[in-house]
Amino acid sequence: MLDTDVRTTPLTDEDEPRDGFNRRRLIRVVAVLTLGILAVLAVWQEPLYAGH
Repeated sequence: MLDTDVRTTPLTDEDEPRDGFNRRRLIRVVAVLTLGILAVLAVWQEPLYAGH
């Protein structure tokens, strides 16, 4: 029978810290916020509920 209770460590880059706020995460957060703001502005300019 195989021993399935053994956990292996996830593969990460050696230069990337395991915790904290790094540059890649900052770029991802800024991109998501920018896309969210653009989506809100697009709906605000042409709302779907307008009956005109």
